Amino acid sequence: MNNKLTNELLTFEADHVWISENLETLLEQYADQWIAVKDGKLIANDPDLGGLLKKLQDPARTCVEFITREPLEMVL
Repeated sequence: MNNKLTNELLTFEADHVWISENLETLLEQYADQWIAVKDGKLIANDPDLGGLLKKLQDPARTCVEFITREPLEMVL
């Protein structure tokens, strides 16, 4: 794996960790919304995924998550 890809994956993972660590604070302002985080900073939010993606310069390289207090059901 090349260094650039490795760094991008590590940054993406760090942004997921940042969301987890700051979830309660994020829920106070952005509950039931999609959020975008890049380099440990919230860069956009929107209740609609399509609306959020339109706000992003590089959605493929941005950590995007839906945050909610409701438990999410995963279908595998």
